[in-house]
Amino acid sequence: RVFLYDSAGMDDLVELYRATYQRVVSGEPAARSRFDVYLGDRTLFHVRDPCGREDVGYWVFVRVFPEDLEDRPVGDRRSGYQGFQAFFRHAGLLFEEKCMVIFPLPDYPISRIRTGQRPYPRPDWETHGEGSRGWKVKIPVSR
Repeated sequence: RVFLYDSAGMDDLVELYRATYQRVVSGEPAARSRFDVYLGDRTLFHVRDPCGREDVGYWVFVRVFPEDLEDRPVGDRRSGYQGFQAFFRHAGLLFEEKCMVIFPLPDYPISRIRTGQRPYPRPDWETHGEGSRGWKVKIPVSR
């Protein structure tokens, strides 16, 4: 965590994200949509370049489907997936006109992933028309 009133370490943090971003985008994305989605070793990356504040006012969701439902706790088997979500502005980073959010993936064999962004619920959402920036993709995985 970085506090707004103490910028010590901010340059190091941005450099870490810059290096991670460069490493991630050097490969081919697993899926493309409004964001490119990259699958790393037990990590899912959502990246966009160029990226602005209008691109990050959304929930990012990830649904991980195991190859074997027995890998999930008994109470979580009904849905058939393990779900994660985060509000982009809280979980991601916007830097140098790029943005990136990183999700760690579970350590069991995965058959597929569904991920994307959906609007942040607000009373005035319909009047602003920002819901059109939502998206979702499916990624087949065998690991």
